[in-house]
Amino acid sequence: MIDAAGRAGYPIHGDSLRMELNLMKILMCLLGLVLMGGEVSGQSQPVPPVSAVEQTLKPDFAITHGGRAGPGIIAYNPDGHFFAVAGGKSIQIFDVLPSDGRTANLMRAINGHAEQILGLAFSDTNTLVSVSLDQTVKIWEVATGKMIHSAKVQIAKGAGFAWQPGRESLAADSSLGKARLWNYQTGEVLKTFEPGDSGASAVAFTPNGKSLVIGTEKGVLRVMDVATWTARTVDLDSPIVSIAASAEHIVVGYFDGTVAFLNFGEQPSVPEVKKQSGAINALAFSPNGGQFASASADHSVKVWDTGTLKVMYSLEGHHAPLAAVAFSPDGQKIASMDIAGVVNFWTLKR
Repeated sequence: MIDAAGRAGYPIHGDSLRMELNLMKILMCLLGLVLMGGEVSGQSQPVPPVSAVEQTLKPDFAITHGGRAGPGIIAYNPDGHFFAVAGGKSIQIFDVLPSDGRTANLMRAINGHAEQILGLAFSDTNTLVSVSLDQTVKIWEVATGKMIHSAKVQIAKGAGFAWQPGRESLAADSSLGKARLWNYQTGEVLKTFEPGDSGASAVAFTPNGKSLVIGTEKGVLRVMDVATWTARTVDLDSPIVSIAASAEHIVVGYFDGTVAFLNFGEQPSVPEVKKQSGAINALAFSPNGGQFASASADHSVKVWDTGTLKVMYSLEGHHAPLAAVAFSPDGQKIASMDIAGVVNFWTLKR
């Protein structure tokens, strides 16, 4: 059963729990997750044709950041011209659209944090936001590398981050096992959610920014309405490592290399597919939602077709566990970073 807050109401004991949870999962999937908001604006991007055979791609080129990678610390700016990568205490900004199209030129390095950087995002074409274990969030001007603003924020080691699309200056994190919504201009925590089942392990915004998807260490998935701070809940019964959300779907990564796929509408079951053997440390949807990429601790990146859940591309070139993955704004390229600080770039075949 589901209580008034949308949480599972079953006691935890015995084999009966497993049967009840499985029944609950089916019922919850039939009820579906409902997004509280409109459609994502903007034009969709072309979708590469789905091949019956998984294609293996080698990287176009690679760049290396000297610092050790953390969670979610690569980002394209909105027009796809610049690419930012953070490792340790520093940020590097690259021009990834030079005339030859096959290299990346380092524009500048930013060294304004005193401790490890945990989160990074472009708030607009020429503005970059970073958050660090030095307990600050900083805003930078891309063109000059100048720090525009700094605010204090309380962040715990190992926190995961999500940045709300749009201009509301909102971020979310999973610091100290809680899901928190805060203003990155002021550092003020606006809302906090503490899961009753276990600690929050991953967070992701939907593309319209109206919902925050929260995963927990015991495998409970919640879709939280940002405005009302109310949630719909599904128990997936497996610890959640990573999450990504499109306008219509949620993809969840597990420790054993499995990904689970959910709709925001009705579905009779939760499909699970496995093509990787290590933890799915990062996930990303293409801009139009037609594909998603999974980055694994087994050093591999897979690109999946959303409609068929078939692997379209296997991206080879990393020699360390993956930490982050991102699509370019036009959906034609993918960048991924491993924990050794190597970033590979691929062009998806058309």
